[in-house]
Amino acid sequence: MTVQFATIRLAPSDAALRVVLPLTIVLVPVALWPHRAHLGVWIIFVGLAANLAAIVANGGLMPIEQHTVVEAVGAEQASSYTPGAWIEGSKDVLLAPGQGRLVPLGDGILIRAGGGGIAVSPGDIVVWAGLMALVAEASFAWQKRPRASRRSDAPTAGHQVVQPPAPNV
Repeated sequence: MTVQFATIRLAPSDAALRVVLPLTIVLVPVALWPHRAHLGVWIIFVGLAANLAAIVANGGLMPIEQHTVVEAVGAEQASSYTPGAWIEGSKDVLLAPGQGRLVPLGDGILIRAGGGGIAVSPGDIVVWAGLMALVAEASFAWQKRPRASRRSDAPTAGHQVVQPPAPNV
């Protein structure tokens, strides 16, 4: 994500982003593959696949419709964007009416924040669900551990707890 954000912010045109965005999405499953035993990772894979499909189908950028942009940033700012072109400072391509492929997988869900909002895709929501599932899995695994090994004062590997001698009675 850091590479994506840097490219989004620093790219003078959409050309670099059209390569970096799909490439970084493809590399995430490679990095997560060693952790494939976790259900949350598979949920993340599904969300990434949905995002990748929408991005590749639209030339390397995530599709977004005009009405979503209007809801997110307001009509005045939205009117400054050109249909069919990259929205500078984002990963999105503004769709002209009736254009675009796999539009339902694009950034069409508005999450309100302050006076505007942020547009996310169904794939983004699935990725977040996968992250929450990973947190839940980690929590359950931690809770299943014996109580003594969870305590902060439990001995660590290679250390022995010395008990004081019992008093002579």
